[in-house]
Amino acid sequence: MSAAVTHLNTITRKILTLIVVSVTMVMVLMFSLSVNSIPASAGAMAAESLCGNGSPPDYGFKYDLQQAHWTVDWQAYVTEQTVTKVDTILDKLNADSVAQTMILIQPQEMVGNRVNCAVHFLRYMQLGLPTGERKDNGFVFLIVVEPTRIDVHYGVGLGLPALTASELTTLNRTAEDTFQSTHSMDEALLTLVQGFDTVARNKYAPLMYPTSVPQTNNTSPLPSGPLSFLNICGLLCIGVFFLLFLLWGLTQAVRGGINFNPSGPSSRGFGNPFGGGRSGSPPTRGGSGSGRSNRGN
Repeated sequence: MSAAVTHLNTITRKILTLIVVSVTMVMVLMFSLSVNSIPASAGAMAAESLCGNGSPPDYGFKYDLQQAHWTVDWQAYVTEQTVTKVDTILDKLNADSVAQTMILIQPQEMVGNRVNCAVHFLRYMQLGLPTGERKDNGFVFLIVVEPTRIDVHYGVGLGLPALTASELTTLNRTAEDTFQSTHSMDEALLTLVQGFDTVARNKYAPLMYPTSVPQTNNTSPLPSGPLSFLNICGLLCIGVFFLLFLLWGLTQAVRGGINFNPSGPSSRGFGNPFGGGRSGSPPTRGGSGSGRSNRGN
């Protein structure tokens, strides 16, 4: 009897040991999977948030579609004076329907696929005219800021086929070399935009919209013959009525105490009937609703 009990206890201990080992192995396996899956998920989310790795419709961007300047995210890299000079050039290119152009400046850690980044930004900002002869004339320069250099890329709309890759790549390399020699992002940005203005205008002349044709006056001319007696009487009556009205107005003015002072307004002069001066809002810059891109580099 005691031998049987001993044998039963041995079996029980083995079963309990096996259960404990199995539970421990399952817990270790689950912990290992959880530790490995968290960084992978976080890494995937971080990769998707990089410029150029996103997908439609927003490509991961959260910018307003109307910006204060044609240059976006410039604050940490260039001066406002330079950005204003760039606006002057690109405003004129846009007004002439040559190209709707934006520059995006990003640190390298915020950019994934650099070529896609420029093209995605063009699409997201809906750059380019939606209709007309210069439809889809959007353009983007991407400036990627690295510790000791910059890397420039571009995205071009479908409506600018005359801009060749060799010309645009030369602009990119010239801007990069300018930064290397001057260590000034302001100089590099101005060099890039001025060069693009020259290249784009060599390929596309300003688009002149037709002006409205003045309408001819089809009214019948007044008779040139002598005035009749009734016409003369009518003119006299109108003149007398106007004179009486003028005298009445002067009488009311004297009674109201209005003083005509050539050196300045009187104490009871008339105020501005239209209220205060107009205050205009600052201009905004953005796409016209196209956003169709052709290629990038």
